[in-house]
Amino acid sequence: MPLKWRIGYVWVCVSIGLVAAAASACADVAPACEERGLTLELTEENDWFAGTDRHYTQGFRAVYLGAESREPNWLRDFGEYGLRVDTWRLGLEFGQNLYTPTDLFRQELITNDWPYAAWLYVGTVLQRRGLTDDERIPVLENIRLQLGMVGPAARGGQLQNWFHSINNFQLAEGWANQLPNEPTMELKYQRAWRLAPNQQGDWDVDCIPHAGASLGNEEISARAGAMVRMGWHIPDDFGIEPIDSLGITDGGWSAAAIQHPWGFYFFAAAEGRAVGYSIFLDGDMFRDSPHVEREPYVGELYGGLALMLGRLEVAFTYVYLTREFVGQVSPDIYGSVSAKWRF
Repeated sequence: MPLKWRIGYVWVCVSIGLVAAAASACADVAPACEERGLTLELTEENDWFAGTDRHYTQGFRAVYLGAESREPNWLRDFGEYGLRVDTWRLGLEFGQNLYTPTDLFRQELITNDWPYAAWLYVGTVLQRRGLTDDERIPVLENIRLQLGMVGPAARGGQLQNWFHSINNFQLAEGWANQLPNEPTMELKYQRAWRLAPNQQGDWDVDCIPHAGASLGNEEISARAGAMVRMGWHIPDDFGIEPIDSLGITDGGWSAAAIQHPWGFYFFAAAEGRAVGYSIFLDGDMFRDSPHVEREPYVGELYGGLALMLGRLEVAFTYVYLTREFVGQVSPDIYGSVSAKWRF
């Protein structure tokens, strides 16, 4: 069996195993949904946290989610597909991602490593939350539309070299070879299920499987995975999502959070991806540009610690990605810090 097929098979098995193991230990009875207030979340991801400076090297995202309300009839008629929707909310996001090859000091085009690229984007988020049709398992649904720009207009080279200069790092010399300007439009969908234990103690465990797809000229992919959380006063939300995830976690101040405003939990997650296209590896969709041969199957592991400090939640995450293009020497690791304020 070719290596890329073995990688895809292994990660699908890991994801399914996580779901099955946690589901067998968790009860499927869920409380009724409660409307929640608005949420502001800031996330910074950087491979500097892992001691490297290559490939997906930096990402920043700000997300604003409005307060939940009862779903209007026109939106309910849109379709529920196994989800009895109780609440919905709208949100906005803004972010920037940077990508570079491993050797930052060569000025000429590097043809066998990740191309220089920057992506600047804004997006809208439609989030629906409720229960499965049998009213037993909480469900969170994300529908996102992102509009952005890849290329010099995204100002990636200026940002990276400014950061390098103030930290006395050597400047990246190859940004003249980055992907050219191309506008992007991306539609992302994800559904997650929270399998919670049938206990009311301070110590808790849950599992959050998810599945979704992405379609546009930034990426075409399908994904599935799961997260397991263990800790003290785990919030009744849907966990931590890296910037590159298809979904955005919910938030806001719920009755459970008011009852237990302080707590922490450890989390670990696995995701398998089938990738049909990535502008950052395949190059621009509508013109010739730097590119490498993309691996069609990618596995991701991430985990960390989240702290609930009243209305503030802070999370520290490390992410491990299998090789994403043919000839990549080693997998990639990067770290993340996120802060969420729940109103």
